[in-house]
Amino acid sequence: MKKTSAIVLAILVGVLALVANQIAAPWNNSESDLGSRTVPFYGAHQSGIEMQRQANVTLIALNLIEGSDIESVGRMMRVWTSDAALLTQGKPLLTDSQAEMAENPANLTITFGFGYSLFEKIGKPELWPIAETAIPAYKIDKLEGRWDSGDVLIQVSGDDPNSVFHAVHELVRDGAPFATLAWQQRGFVNAAGVNEGEDSRNLLGQIDGTANAKVGTPEFAERTWVQDGSLANGTTMVIRRTRMNFGTWDKLSTTKKDAALGRTLADGAPLSGGDINTPMDFGAQNHEGEPAIPDNAHAKLAFTDNNQGVTRRGWNYDDGYTVDGTHDAGLIFTAFQSDLERYLKIQAILAEMDALNIWTAPVGSALFVIPAGVTEGEWIGQSLLEP
Repeated sequence: MKKTSAIVLAILVGVLALVANQIAAPWNNSESDLGSRTVPFYGAHQSGIEMQRQANVTLIALNLIEGSDIESVGRMMRVWTSDAALLTQGKPLLTDSQAEMAENPANLTITFGFGYSLFEKIGKPELWPIAETAIPAYKIDKLEGRWDSGDVLIQVSGDDPNSVFHAVHELVRDGAPFATLAWQQRGFVNAAGVNEGEDSRNLLGQIDGTANAKVGTPEFAERTWVQDGSLANGTTMVIRRTRMNFGTWDKLSTTKKDAALGRTLADGAPLSGGDINTPMDFGAQNHEGEPAIPDNAHAKLAFTDNNQGVTRRGWNYDDGYTVDGTHDAGLIFTAFQSDLERYLKIQAILAEMDALNIWTAPVGSALFVIPAGVTEGEWIGQSLLEP
């Protein structure tokens, strides 16, 4: 009897141990090493663009201090390149204000860009590598002037908000002898591990980024990376801050929301049928004999063929409620493209006809060039400033 009881007890202990291990299993899966994950800093292209989405971003623009020249910009970029090479690998800076904060990079990336105004201020406008110097004004714009320019752009993104904060803090601190902060924007999408492998939703509920080319493909490279000239292996970056009107959007039926988008909110499938990966059929009709995808639907107007699209990385933002009760939230839309004309063609059409213009208002608009990546010993922007 005692022997039987011992056997039963042993079985129970084994079962309990198995259950405990199963309960603990989620903490032992691949996400458990998230904090230590790093993204290579050195390479042909700057990191933070051709990769799976991260959960958090802080975008900061800085303006050069008075009297800056091309040599001082070079010194600034040497400092920042060294900083970024360390922080993205989970290593503190030599003069780090809080070294412990560097220990969990969690896919931290730091990407640098330049605005046209930088080249003007250093007296070298001829080094600006593209024809356009700014994004044109559109009739839908309600720009507030707070997020429209900047000499230098730094995009800090990653899966841990503490890591992102620390990197931004150190970069601004080390940049103080050279530049002052012009603006800051913070955005987010799904947390790491949530909706893994799928496009995230913006705050209107729309699945965002379905038209992007897959990272690592020739299609992605063609859309994104400049092939020649001083900007070769770099790209152009558009940042459009768009405030959303939830007061009226919330009152729409799901059917009307779907019509404005051209895709279903439920799963992102085109209204012409199929699933999220099914090509849109602009000739399809609904049961009433009307176009299944309305002519002013966002998805239809933003559509491009022959790989003429751009690389979209949208970030949600929430800056709380204003004194009148309006929810100041929306989308920080960023787009990377090998030729800015790709973006301008799409945006011109959307500005004229997009059904979503009723519920969205662009309040910020900025253009930057993103230089090529570097190898160890080089500094970001060297290809542009030392041609």
